[in-house]
Amino acid sequence: MSRRASAALLTLASLALGACEYDTPSERLAADLRSDPSPNMETMYERQVDIDNNIAIVNDANLRMLHQDLGRLLLLSRPSRLTPERLPR
Repeated sequence: MSRRASAALLTLASLALGACEYDTPSERLAADLRSDPSPNMETMYERQVDIDNNIAIVNDANLRMLHQDLGRLLLLSRPSRLTPERLPR
């Protein structure tokens, strides 16, 4: 058998084996899901983006409370009979 014939036979065999790996795109998707069911999850229910968003919200609330407390500590806010926060109805 010549080199060309053996190379052609090897190429055809590899194509035949590679083409039969998955029959449909849904089987490929199912295999991907089985291999890694939660690819983007950092914790049990949050992605890294969700964690970063929660940290930003908490830091923003903490800084606003710090500025409010500093104003009261330095007596920069005028005393009032009203509540500092709105009351829920």
